[in-house]
Amino acid sequence: MSFHANDAKLIISAAAYKQFPETGQKEIVMVGKSNVGKSSLINALCNRKRLAYVGQRPGKTRLINFFHITDEMMLVDVPGYGFANRSKQEQINYGTLMDSYFELRHPSLMLILVDIRRGIAEEDESMMQFAQHYGMDYAIVLSKADKLSRGKAKSLQLQTERNYGVPVFLFSHTMIESREPILNKILTYI
Repeated sequence: MSFHANDAKLIISAAAYKQFPETGQKEIVMVGKSNVGKSSLINALCNRKRLAYVGQRPGKTRLINFFHITDEMMLVDVPGYGFANRSKQEQINYGTLMDSYFELRHPSLMLILVDIRRGIAEEDESMMQFAQHYGMDYAIVLSKADKLSRGKAKSLQLQTERNYGVPVFLFSHTMIESREPILNKILTYI
């Protein structure tokens, strides 16, 4: 199962809140450190190779990307956090853009992507606290799951679920079956 790939399209890459699209669609927002695989997940969910740009260097996404997926749903890819090579001004702009997004939009679900090899970082926990503060449902996606053995990945998934008490999914763009549970979770919000 995937979303209708032909319907999926980038609506806008917004640099400021004034560019956010007017919509009544439910929004699923994806957050995580730079180079964690947000674009790969969007492409996998839509069964498309180049819907979202997958950069080779971390920190490439500097805008908030709004993707029309269905008439009921939009996926939102926000810039990765924790990327140290941004200038002070870029960091200020990033903070302002992110504050605007979360103050003006009301995502139905936040997917927090975490590189399974790196584990949950302080910034990831801050996003969880942020979601809790705003009463937003969230789930954790352990990306790059193909980089570990299946047994080790499953063990980390179960441990993370016990530690945080929220749904935790394994994902890798090379493991097609890994998108199904994530799709099913998203579809419960539509």
